[in-house]
Amino acid sequence: MLNSIKISAIVHATEDEDKVLEAIEFFIPEDVDEEKINLEVVETQGYFGNPIKIINVGVEGKEAKKIFKHIMDLIKSDERNLNKLKKDLHLRVEDNKFYVRFDKQRAYLGECRVIDGDDVIRTVFNFKIFAPKNKEEKVKEIVAEALELNEDK
Repeated sequence: MLNSIKISAIVHATEDEDKVLEAIEFFIPEDVDEEKINLEVVETQGYFGNPIKIINVGVEGKEAKKIFKHIMDLIKSDERNLNKLKKDLHLRVEDNKFYVRFDKQRAYLGECRVIDGDDVIRTVFNFKIFAPKNKEEKVKEIVAEALELNEDK
C-alpha cells in the first residue's frame, strides 16, 4: 500500500522557476486536492556556489494514490519507459521505496520519459510494507502490477 510520494527538482539560475513547477505539475492529476500537497522551495547553492532552488512536493494518503496511478499511466503511455523499467526495476527499489527520474524538459512539454541523468524530476514512492522481510520484492510486485510488466510470466 502506498504511503507517500515525494517529487523534487532543481531549478538552476538559468531556468524559470514557474516552468519547472509546470513540469512537476504534469505528474499531478487535476483531481488531487491542492490543500493536501506540501510544497516547499529551498534556496541554496550548487557545487560551485551557483544559486539554485530545490522544489520539493510531498503528498500522503489518498491523494498520493491518485498521483501514483496517474504517474503509472503516464509511464505506460510510452513503450520505451516500460522497457527501461522492465530492465532495471531491481535497481530502482530499495527497502520500501521505488525511485524514478523523469526528463524535466520533456515533462514541461507534456511528455513522460524515464531517464537516468541529472537535470530531472525525481520521484520517490514510499510504500507501507508490514512484512519484516522481502520488502523490496513486495514493492517490485506492486510496481510491476501497476505497470502491467508481468504479462510475459
